[in-house]
Amino acid sequence: MRTASFLRPLDNENIVRIQFCREHDRVFEFVVQLECNIEGMWRPIMRYDTAHGFAHCDRLHPYEPTLKTELPLQNYKDALTFAIQDFISNWKSHRRRYESWLRAK
Repeated sequence: MRTASFLRPLDNENIVRIQFCREHDRVFEFVVQLECNIEGMWRPIMRYDTAHGFAHCDRLHPYEPTLKTELPLQNYKDALTFAIQDFISNWKSHRRRYESWLRAK
């Protein structure tokens, strides 16, 4: 089994952290996390992973419990691709949501 781990910069203050284990063409586990530099501090904003034995999304709230949503894609390779594409396409809206939560306190 091979593990890959890398960062995908979106700009100077936003990155996607990607890690997955695979054998041949099969993905066995993964973590894809959006991290944003807000007020000089790197913060995890949202994460897709396979912890707990299923593919899901964690919306990380600064003041409330994490909201966990199961992905309809339980093929881990497809779910990994979906997660990466979501962050590449929608990172600005994910960041804005988190920043609005920060301001709401």
